[in-house]
Amino acid sequence: MQIIIAEKSTAAETIAKNLGEGKIKSEDSGPVKFWTTKINGEESVVIPLKGHIKEVRYPEKFKDWKKSDLYEMINAELIYYPSAEENIEVIKRYAKKADKAIIATDYDTEGEAIGFEAIEVIKSEKKDIDIKRGVFSSLTTKELLESFNNLKEPDKNLADSANARREIDLVLGAVLTRFVSLASERLGNSFLSVGRVQTPTLTLIVDREAERRVFKPETYWEFKASIELGKNVFQASSVEGKIFKKAVADRLRKIKSVKKAIVDDVSKRLKEVSPPKPFNTTGFLRSASAIGFSIPNAMRIVQGLYMKGYVSYPRTDNETYPPTLDIKDILKELAASKQYEAYVNEIISRPLSSTSGKTAKDHPPIHPVKLPKERLPPQDAKIFDLIARRFLATLSKPSKEEIVGIKLDVGGEKFEARGSRIISAGWREVYTYSKYEENILPDIEKGKGLKVKSIDETEAQTTPPSHYSQGGIIKLMEELNLGTKSTRPEILKKLMERRYISSSRTLYPSEMAFAVIENLKNISEDITSAKFTATLEGEMKRIELGEKSKNEVVKEAEDTLKVILNKLEKKKPEIKELMHKALLQQYIFGKCPKSGGNLKMIISKKTHKRFVGCSDYPKCHFGMPLPQSGYMFISPQTCPKCGIHMIEWRGKEVKRTYIFCVNPPCKQKKEPGKTVKNQQSIKAKTEN
Repeated sequence: MQIIIAEKSTAAETIAKNLGEGKIKSEDSGPVKFWTTKINGEESVVIPLKGHIKEVRYPEKFKDWKKSDLYEMINAELIYYPSAEENIEVIKRYAKKADKAIIATDYDTEGEAIGFEAIEVIKSEKKDIDIKRGVFSSLTTKELLESFNNLKEPDKNLADSANARREIDLVLGAVLTRFVSLASERLGNSFLSVGRVQTPTLTLIVDREAERRVFKPETYWEFKASIELGKNVFQASSVEGKIFKKAVADRLRKIKSVKKAIVDDVSKRLKEVSPPKPFNTTGFLRSASAIGFSIPNAMRIVQGLYMKGYVSYPRTDNETYPPTLDIKDILKELAASKQYEAYVNEIISRPLSSTSGKTAKDHPPIHPVKLPKERLPPQDAKIFDLIARRFLATLSKPSKEEIVGIKLDVGGEKFEARGSRIISAGWREVYTYSKYEENILPDIEKGKGLKVKSIDETEAQTTPPSHYSQGGIIKLMEELNLGTKSTRPEILKKLMERRYISSSRTLYPSEMAFAVIENLKNISEDITSAKFTATLEGEMKRIELGEKSKNEVVKEAEDTLKVILNKLEKKKPEIKELMHKALLQQYIFGKCPKSGGNLKMIISKKTHKRFVGCSDYPKCHFGMPLPQSGYMFISPQTCPKCGIHMIEWRGKEVKRTYIFCVNPPCKQKKEPGKTVKNQQSIKAKTEN
């Protein structure tokens, strides 16, 4: 008999159903559901885990934050303790009967570490059992069969790399979080979190906001001419572009009454735009974010689609399809859907060729595996469609476009118009998630005189650099080697949950984030800069490759942490004072429109209801309502109408976070994928 260890319940069920021979039986042991069947002629039990079944933690002696010695914590021996007793009991029960075990967790560092936790449990019951590793990138019958017929040895280096990361993150996070929280006197649920990856990531977001706050706008002018040709009217812009010198703007104002333009030149060229590259994790998350998904939600959905066998493994750095990937089989599967059939027929009518990007020695790029058997929830269906269309686009023809340029003389000043039109849509036809707007210009000959309908002047000001989007920060994290493809979405999620950044697609840092980052940056850039974290990621890669041991890397990180802590200790009084001042801003909505006092959240002593009141009460009675149920906090975002801070609200049974202004005249509401009307009805329910 053999036992097969899967990472989660959905994956275990998929493995059993795709490989099972004859009868497949599901059984329950308390809350744990597992499957028995025959696989490759052997009696098999497929047992799911819950991700990690052992968690790393500090000994109980360090439980009390105020009594713990931080230097002692750095060198403390950490404990790996059972965190999924029910799953462990099922593994032990069947390990006694088995003569073989197959680890079938996700094939990456984290999956290997989880696999070795299961191996330790198995060997505690049967030391001489034969243990192998199944390596696969999708849960299709074909790939699973190939994997189980070519089993590998478990890779201890991969597991050690993941565990080194877990231990370093725990020690560094625990020590620095406790120091900052104790120095700021923010304990309990109000503690201030610091982390090896989350803090440099938060620094990037805070730095961008700091740039915006000191930004000084400059005035500039632009001139555009409306040109008539018969019934057609097109726009031409001054070649000066944005004009910052008043003298140049004054010069152009002199031709505003000119009524004739002469065509100096007409140029046309054909342009081929290559199809997009295959999806790696970062590319997928950025595209999902662009169509309205939060990064954590997109990762959750694609992981679920993988567990059901509909898409390939979603954590990969690869942008090149390997020669072993059976593209024809995938196309055949997609052809069974009417929405993809025509595109597949066009692709297979010619020799197969795909785009490619960087090549990594891990899983293939994210691609569809098979059509869903059941009707998927709308969000899941959209993510599957995004992945399917991206896959088809990478195999499609280039888009052919005509680029037109028209140069005009208007009263001695040079203007130009640029246009484009699609000659052959190519990949754009299937990949509908890539927006393209044509600007078709009329056919014009050189030397022709045209009527100038008007010349319009626009005065504007330069704008500060934009806030990072969720997709943008994930891309930057990849470039700076902050975290891994697996951990980046979780880091973003933690920053939102800890109220350091807003829960919207555009990332706004809170005043609390400013306080934490500015203090840490002044004392030790090792904590806030990407360099220290990226160096550690490189060291963990060396563990994977067998070039360094886990203990070496952990010890070096602990030594660096002692130096950082020493610097922090010397400035503890200064940190306390600065933090207190900054954190007071966290509870203020803005200035009262009547008295100029501070608007803050107040909880009535009589009714226990919460509302926004003015600090100048009883002189000023201005107030605003707040939702009386659910979780809420003051958002870093301000209302574009009244300028006060909005709130981020979530009901106790609701996963989504809604962002809206509590000032009744404004009715400003934001939440990706929701209409303003829907959000207003949600707010109404919370207030009734």
